[in-house]
Amino acid sequence: MKKKVLFAIESLAGGGAEKILATIVKNIDKTKFDITVLTVVKTGVYVEEVEKYCTLISMLPEYEKLTNPIAKMKYKVDYKKIYKEDCAKIYKKYVKNVYDVEIAFVEGFVTKLVANSTNKYSKKYAWIHTDMIKNNHADDNYSNFEEHKKIYSKFDTIFAVSEYVKEVFIEKFGNEFKEKTKIQYNPVDSQEIEKLAQKPINDQYEKQVKFIAIGRFVEAKGFDRLVSSAYKLHKEGYEFEVWILGQGEGKNDIGQYIKENQMQDYFKLKGFQENPYPYIQAADALICSSRAEGFSTVATEALILNKPIFTTDCSGMRELFGEYQCGIICENSENGIYDMLHNVLEQADFSPYIDHCKIRAKDFTIRKRMSEIEGILNA
Repeated sequence: MKKKVLFAIESLAGGGAEKILATIVKNIDKTKFDITVLTVVKTGVYVEEVEKYCTLISMLPEYEKLTNPIAKMKYKVDYKKIYKEDCAKIYKKYVKNVYDVEIAFVEGFVTKLVANSTNKYSKKYAWIHTDMIKNNHADDNYSNFEEHKKIYSKFDTIFAVSEYVKEVFIEKFGNEFKEKTKIQYNPVDSQEIEKLAQKPINDQYEKQVKFIAIGRFVEAKGFDRLVSSAYKLHKEGYEFEVWILGQGEGKNDIGQYIKENQMQDYFKLKGFQENPYPYIQAADALICSSRAEGFSTVATEALILNKPIFTTDCSGMRELFGEYQCGIICENSENGIYDMLHNVLEQADFSPYIDHCKIRAKDFTIRKRMSEIEGILNA
């Protein structure tokens, strides 16, 4: 008999956790597992992909398809109500089937929801994708620290996507979580990435040194530090070009900074790309300016495509590099980013990093990671 598994996530927007979940439901053994994904809102770039491979349940309908003003108003009222209502009541209202395994796949609201599951017999797992001290947005879902800690105590196991993420989680919530917190690295479909990277794109870099950065325009990604550092290098006469792929509420601010400082020839904001891999392939290297990460999916994908990674010292990067020099890891500050890029532009030789990336990339195979996750679900 198939194991019935529920993954809970707030949306299927273009973030790393959402992408990883889409990878899991696509590649999991369908003869062994019956997968359902529960979202608060039916929105995001991965909705269609997830619906192809499993059952998708959303608490709210697709807002973009609502034409009636009253229906739109009700949507907004219901959205606020979901986050304010008692989670046990919300669970009963929207989760109608009985599952063997229930997984809160991101921090925050859905963690609280799964912890309040009325299913006494399911295994309950929480996934941690980020540094929960530096990137503490999940705290907003709880009235105080003790409530937050109590919620995690209800899970059978907590899975962190890197050693660093695990250490920070234990630092935040206490040593009593040491035994139940495990590391589970994200699955990345290397064969699919290499295949998709060969597709043509119309865009072309104009300058000789070509960088790419990918992520949502949120504070944690540090794009403000990247453009500020690049401005200094631009004033010093260095020639380079950076493409940024992504969307988010901070995009307009970054775009305005670029315009005001006349850096349009140095930065191109390409928006979200369903297939980012040809863009990565076209670049010389990836820049990660993040203040906080978990285990960067984008950096892993760049590694698979043998692109050097020039990154701040955020969680997961040292584990990703392993014993290889797959790029440069700098101090996690604006000065650190500036110094790193200054050195890179001075050297302008990526070949030693590329050789290391080719070796390290062999350690990342989709089947190995999926076998580990299937083992967790079968336990």
